[in-house]
Amino acid sequence: MENQINISEIPSINKLVKDYLNKESFVRSFYHQDFNYQNLINQSKEKINNYLHRETLVYELSEQLSKIHLSDKQKLNLEKLSLKNTVTITTGHQLNLMSGPLFFIYKILHVIKLCDFMNKNQKEIYFVPMFWMATEDHDFEEINHFYFNNKKIEWKDQFKDYVGEIPTTSLEDVLHPFHEKLKYFPKGRQLREIIENSYFTSENLAEATQKFVHRLFKDYGLLFIDGNSRNLKKLFVPFIKDDIKYQKSFHEISKTINLLKDNYKIQVNPRNINFFYRDNQERKRIEPVGNKYKIVDTKKTFSSDEIVKELDLFPEKFSPNALLRPVYQEVILPNVAYIGGNAEIAYWLELKKYFDEQNLIYPILIPRNSVLLLNSIQEKKMQKLDWKGINIFESKKKIIDSLVNQLSTNKFDLKKYENQLKNIFNDLIHESINTDSTWRDMILAQQKKQLNGLNKINERFHKAERLKYNEYISNFEKLYMEIFPYNQWQERIINFSEYYANMGTDFFDLIYSNINEFESVISIVNIDK
Repeated sequence: MENQINISEIPSINKLVKDYLNKESFVRSFYHQDFNYQNLINQSKEKINNYLHRETLVYELSEQLSKIHLSDKQKLNLEKLSLKNTVTITTGHQLNLMSGPLFFIYKILHVIKLCDFMNKNQKEIYFVPMFWMATEDHDFEEINHFYFNNKKIEWKDQFKDYVGEIPTTSLEDVLHPFHEKLKYFPKGRQLREIIENSYFTSENLAEATQKFVHRLFKDYGLLFIDGNSRNLKKLFVPFIKDDIKYQKSFHEISKTINLLKDNYKIQVNPRNINFFYRDNQERKRIEPVGNKYKIVDTKKTFSSDEIVKELDLFPEKFSPNALLRPVYQEVILPNVAYIGGNAEIAYWLELKKYFDEQNLIYPILIPRNSVLLLNSIQEKKMQKLDWKGINIFESKKKIIDSLVNQLSTNKFDLKKYENQLKNIFNDLIHESINTDSTWRDMILAQQKKQLNGLNKINERFHKAERLKYNEYISNFEKLYMEIFPYNQWQERIINFSEYYANMGTDFFDLIYSNINEFESVISIVNIDK
């Protein structure tokens, strides 16, 4: 079975991301540098010469990490950040319960392995892996659950504030049954201790996630930062002010969207103001209304002078939305590359013109690696079906049609009959040239009708053939649902704990070894080997 497939070859991948990976000329103006080894070095030198906030960053990060027992590698990375020749490679994510879906783990390990490679292969610049904790997000329903052995474990509550500040007092009851189940797994004790020392001993979700991610990745030297900080927000005040008073991000990003929209799906549309205001423990949008600024769903309004004064006095009350969070990250970190999922890369590509307008260095974008995990039984079944390579990621219907065609002794060549029909109607259209145009219109309408009818005949044929091989197809569908739970990519549903409870840290080592630092690929990995 093919071990790695380039993501750009998979049919369902975002077209803009495919064109970015394939270096299509149209997309070239929407980013700064292609991703390769030499460009990482070049980008680092450019960032180092323009980065302004190293002292503040190191002080704030040291404060945030002061209550954690750092590993030797983490201590080294924190010390290195104070040196001018140190940069970061970053990924970020919401504070999903128990890390949420598997890709949370994959994107962090991709960052770590790329930093390891760069540090091993040159000594001029030092690379630190960084995880951005999205503590200011307020969509609780996106982060309040995870799946373990096909069961959804959910934290049922109501919160509208920053998720990072949600108290964890009720979490022990939510996680207790899962925590108890782990007793019966070979490496369950390790995972139980991690949960006990994070979710069961923290005041809020930001602290719990910080401890959880630390316990999982401390030996790799990963550092993690919380942008919900007064000291860090002070550095961002000029950008917030520009956005509120002049709507700069809206104007620049809208120009890019106008260029992209005819060819690509737009991932995120900008608002007039791309910041929230935190009021009474709720995160609310800011909207310009005449010469005032209204906090949506409240009675609070500000004049222009009042909101500028509020920003100067309380920068921590202002929070960027999904579009401007990357800008905040690039202002406060000496960052040279961002590793993210396809949706993230798509909205990052909307931002280049805004970065240019603000004289900010735009980072190198790296679509993260994906992994498909199989056991030996699943792998053997797939080999028997000759279900491999890119075909694994086709739609279920297309795969079943292909399997039926392989099995069937009756062959219906749709393309042959389509071509015959088209030839007949092309002749008729040629005959119609010298007569009334309404006859030609009737021929075209009849051609469309006949081709549609032929497609229906084809569908009925496949339906009849499927009935003949119903048991075979039923077995395939069971296998498909094992590999694509809930008809989704495995990495978007399953939690890492299913594997970690059996394999412990060997699971992370397995994923790390299959990460391709410089190619955006999906690796197909047998967990039994």
